[in-house]
Amino acid sequence: MPGQTVLLDDSTTCLHLTRLFTERTPLTVITNSLPAITALAREPGISLIALGGSYFPAYNAFMGLHTADSVEAFRADVLFMSTTAVTRGRCYHTSPETVQVKRAMMAAATRRVLLADHTKFARDGLYALAPLSEFDLLVVDDALAPEEVAAVRRGGTDVRVIPRA
Repeated sequence: MPGQTVLLDDSTTCLHLTRLFTERTPLTVITNSLPAITALAREPGISLIALGGSYFPAYNAFMGLHTADSVEAFRADVLFMSTTAVTRGRCYHTSPETVQVKRAMMAAATRRVLLADHTKFARDGLYALAPLSEFDLLVVDDALAPEEVAAVRRGGTDVRVIPRA
């Protein structure tokens, strides 16, 4: 991971990764998340690129057309992303502006990693984001039913199951 360019979405799930980034420098991190920007702004070895746009207080992040357009100017080695819901093999979110930015992030990344705990598989969302098959890796906790894990793998996405804390 040192030397890579990482795209990080605005999710609270992915915010926890910022602590690990400081152990894997040098890194370039591109994000629309204000808490991630704040966490990484003074870290040595982190080259930080903040994606602007319209600020959405509900997400504490920058979203919408201008943010999505900003993403298109970059290429990242890996994207770490989460989602509101996973239903019938597809990711969903509650905000069209969020979907717009996350889709742009997916297009800009060579490798796509989805972080989603088992509760995301019991929720619904309004706006379709992407099928699970568009992710290279799903990281999920061990409370997700084994048949659900098997279905994701059959769809072509690698799954890493981690123990709950």
